[in-house]
Amino acid sequence: MADRVSLDHSYSSSYTEGWKLSRDGKEEIQVQKIEYGFDPLLGLNLTFGQLWGGNFTGNLKYSTRTSYDLGITTSNITENFSKDIGFTLQFSKSGFELPLFGVALKNDIEFSLAYSSSRSAAVRYDMTKFTEEGTPQDGTTRVTIEPRIKYTISAKVTLSVFFKRSTVEPEGA
Repeated sequence: MADRVSLDHSYSSSYTEGWKLSRDGKEEIQVQKIEYGFDPLLGLNLTFGQLWGGNFTGNLKYSTRTSYDLGITTSNITENFSKDIGFTLQFSKSGFELPLFGVALKNDIEFSLAYSSSRSAAVRYDMTKFTEEGTPQDGTTRVTIEPRIKYTISAKVTLSVFFKRSTVEPEGA
């Protein structure tokens, strides 16, 4: 069972307006933008007690963000959205002896695995010929996975070995 569990949740939004003054002193709106999102919509942090003589922790995070940009001169609305999910697992053990080069020192070791997947896309809506589907613009799906081993021999000597794999897949126009 977990010794400590915490849940994170956060929402933010903003409205931005850009305008200029005409020659007769009237405000002319040039740009309007609405942004909102959950960062994270769900964040879960777990800390487990002693496991195999070490500590085990993990976290999971899911976030989403959307924005709408209105271009007055182009009569277009552009929707940008992103969705991110990721998790990290970590195991660490301190103070064990592993003879290295004939010397037995108190060593620390840490194993971790991180995974993240992020999808972002943009859709343009033409207000003169509106369709609910809009016109897909561009987007990407990015996936990253990184296992890592960190070995601390002393306060001055640390060895870290990791492998990071990232893939980017385009989508849309």
